[in-house]
Amino acid sequence: MLYFSYNAFCLGALIFLAISLSNFIYVWLCKMWKVTIMEFAIFLDPFFSILRKRINGTTYQLGWLPIGAYIKPLGMLKEDLGSIAIKELPFSFLHKSRTKQTVLRLIPSLVWLFVLLLSLCTLKGPASIFQATTEMLNYIILAVRTMFGLSAANELVTRTNDLLIDKNIISVALTLLISILLVLTSLSKLVGIFSRDEKSISWLIKLPGYVIIAFGAYLTFWKIPTFVFSFFPFHQNVSYVLSFTLGLYLIGLLSFIVAMIFGKLKLVG
Repeated sequence: MLYFSYNAFCLGALIFLAISLSNFIYVWLCKMWKVTIMEFAIFLDPFFSILRKRINGTTYQLGWLPIGAYIKPLGMLKEDLGSIAIKELPFSFLHKSRTKQTVLRLIPSLVWLFVLLLSLCTLKGPASIFQATTEMLNYIILAVRTMFGLSAANELVTRTNDLLIDKNIISVALTLLISILLVLTSLSKLVGIFSRDEKSISWLIKLPGYVIIAFGAYLTFWKIPTFVFSFFPFHQNVSYVLSFTLGLYLIGLLSFIVAMIFGKLKLVG
């Protein structure tokens, strides 16, 4: 029994290529705007890290859980400013202009939008991007209705087969996955608005943030995966998950190696 899916592997690799592009644009802007980078992490590291190394003032960390990556600039939070030496304050995140802070915060979403546009262009060509967008939007609406029991599964299967007749399956899957990631990213931004730690904020205002967190976790870790997996046999799901994860790990590891090389060359910091 074959447990490797080329399409799922490519999808995982493309997703982490987009994450890596976001990271390196963020690093480039920090370098250009003289913001010190304290930590550069690939994958999350609950309980332990595979590798942790400090190079030219930046800690490079390779985790084991292939869920994204993050960069921690100096003085990202107000609480951090009190522990920063006065001579280092000009190189902190919050010392920069509001415009620069906003641009840095929006980098991941802007990169996802860029990759989404590219994937939409590959469906019907750049000249038909509006048609491709409309078609994919209608498909996503049908998928959401089916996921919550408002439409028949057979209708979604028929629409999927029709959608894939003249399109690359990787482009379609990439478009769908990035659309989901953008929605989840938007939910996380809303959480930040409603669940800030200021003591003056009432728990009634924070409550919507907790509801959004619960709903986002429900969609991410249960509803969407079980809905997608329900259309395929168990061995095929295993093949997809393993191949997708392998693609994530491969590109993630390459990104980590490139980042450390940049660090040694003092291109990061």
